[in-house]
Amino acid sequence: MASRKIKSIKNKTIEVDGIRFETLVPEREVLIPTKDGDTTPVKFGIRVTNLSTIPYRFKFFGLMPELQDAKGKVIERTWGVNGVKAPQKADFILAMPNESLTFFVEGELYCYQDKFGLRGYESSGGVWTFRTLNPVKYQVRFTYENQNAVRKILYGGTVQGLWTGKASTPWEEFRLVY
Repeated sequence: MASRKIKSIKNKTIEVDGIRFETLVPEREVLIPTKDGDTTPVKFGIRVTNLSTIPYRFKFFGLMPELQDAKGKVIERTWGVNGVKAPQKADFILAMPNESLTFFVEGELYCYQDKFGLRGYESSGGVWTFRTLNPVKYQVRFTYENQNAVRKILYGGTVQGLWTGKASTPWEEFRLVY
């Protein structure tokens, strides 16, 4: 594998081989629900900007957030699935040179037996969960990874021109508050 050119821009983005990745946190404070069964919507995102001269496709299918606490300890994420959905051709989005793509993962902060957690649904049919959170600062990021420039699609032929590589977006802070 050829060496990759990686650079960070003011710790807000990371650029890998002409593709810029950044974490999006629209709400920096998230209200903790106070009663069992209550939820608060949460949204985190990733923006991918194609700074190269080559059009590339990107797959956000199955993308899940990563969390760490204020001390840098990674919070364990559990994942479960009831059924599996395969990616379709429409799940591979084209970014022309100098074009940005934005993808949001939606979840919810929930209360259960006086404990708080964060969960969401990902596109392949799974549910991700971070359990036993507290009213403190956390950081979120995404790791985008794709190893194949061509991908076979169930019942739909192939998709070509996928960007190959791996990039973890910079950690972005948010706080859980009452």
